[in-house]
Amino acid sequence: MKVTDAIDAALSTYVAKLTSILPFYLLGSSVGLVARVFPLLGAFAAYLILEAQGRMDEVREAIAALDPEVVEELEAAEEDPTTTATDPDELPTGELEAIAEALISLEAIAVLTLSVLVGVVVYVLLAAAVRAGEIHTVYAGLEDRPPIHAGVSGFVRDAVPFVGLRLLQIALFAGVTLLYGSVLLLAAVAGPEGGLGLLAIALAVLLSPIWLVSMLAIAAVFVFAPQAIVVDRVGALDGFRRGAGFIRRRPGAFAVYILIAIGLAVAAAIVGSVLAFFDLGQVATLLGIVLLTPFVDLLKTGIYDENGRIGDRPTRMHATVRERTRGALSRGWTTLWSFTRESPGALAASLGLFGVGMFGGYLALGGVTVDTTPPGDPTEIFGVFPLDVFVTIAVNNWLVGVDTAFAGFAFGVPTAVNLLFNGVIVGLVAGVSTDLVLVAALIVPHALIELPAIAIAGALGFHLAGVGWSRLRGRIDDHDVASEIDRAFWVLVGLSILFVIASFVEAFLTPRIGGLFF
Repeated sequence: MKVTDAIDAALSTYVAKLTSILPFYLLGSSVGLVARVFPLLGAFAAYLILEAQGRMDEVREAIAALDPEVVEELEAAEEDPTTTATDPDELPTGELEAIAEALISLEAIAVLTLSVLVGVVVYVLLAAAVRAGEIHTVYAGLEDRPPIHAGVSGFVRDAVPFVGLRLLQIALFAGVTLLYGSVLLLAAVAGPEGGLGLLAIALAVLLSPIWLVSMLAIAAVFVFAPQAIVVDRVGALDGFRRGAGFIRRRPGAFAVYILIAIGLAVAAAIVGSVLAFFDLGQVATLLGIVLLTPFVDLLKTGIYDENGRIGDRPTRMHATVRERTRGALSRGWTTLWSFTRESPGALAASLGLFGVGMFGGYLALGGVTVDTTPPGDPTEIFGVFPLDVFVTIAVNNWLVGVDTAFAGFAFGVPTAVNLLFNGVIVGLVAGVSTDLVLVAALIVPHALIELPAIAIAGALGFHLAGVGWSRLRGRIDDHDVASEIDRAFWVLVGLSILFVIASFVEAFLTPRIGGLFF
């Protein structure tokens, strides 16, 4: 397809089929949570090792020995360099060194390191597999087929080829880098005085551009390989060859696509920088998931398809953006309450796990307390008009809800771990606080809305765990799974309303309520 036709098709398909394309991309964003399960479990195992070795008792004693006033002065000095510095003799260096020494355990470090490595491997492989579903989703949207159903079937069919393609790409990158590094190492060893001599420096200057060009060339030949696997229904090696062949056949289309991709990347970077300047970095993350990645995939798939099966899509919508948004929120709210009424068991399990985590976090430090009295007026914690805080919390909490729900496909384990982890965080805050009334005043108002929303997301994750298990055992088919993914998406749309309300309370009302108790 011509690039101009592909742009038209990508834009019109995105506008017309937005709610059918997004679910699989939101599912893809949950891969990070699945991978984080392993470091979290590793951290818990490391904690148990430290407990068994008696090191956590040393940590508690060192924390208890900290002078709260000195700690507050240090924190104030970090925030404002003009603040009068603390007397060096009063710095809690002994206690801090004791905490650091107590936490250094070879067994605990080994377990934590191994868990992080496993998490990285799981992320790379699972992200590659989910990409198969995403590309099938946009290809079906362009062909006017049901996107979510195509995404599920495509994931089942092409997950292995996509993983193979990613491993091949990593192997080529690693091979070129290893060869480059080996040459530099040999030159350094052979150079004057056995160090990084003139020969090594000359080779580094000479080979660096070659290495960079090689890395860019490898990246280039993989640009259309995923589309080749999906459109041409081939395996990883054939997809690699056909993707490279497409570049040779249509270098002009490839060059135009690269220019468009670079322009979009630059625009995204500028928008992200502006949003980060206003402390709205999470909004940039959401825009990347919802807007940038799906559109780029639509464009790339449209450009690759040369068989004329993709036609133009009408760009005119009968409903306005306001009407479509209102309709989406209405449908999301209805689906949310329908799911809630039908899932009392999953909701109870979700709340129960959060409560267990909170209780465990409360007991974890064994009664050690830290002065949690705010240094100033609680009503000024977020500023006079904290719009940035409100938006950031709302977006962040909704993304957490999305990950908690869709990560449930991994047999519910990431959902359970995330609920326990968030409960532990709340329990730790309560456990170390000296003023529980004030802490409760700063947490309870928005938690009355936020906690049920998180519990519903967790219940949705457990429900999807059952869906995945049923599909694995052949009790349901891909169409049933697609229907459940679509339903989960609309539940999450409904949850966005609750998270927005909770964030408004947290940013604008909670500080004022806390001020009444200070």
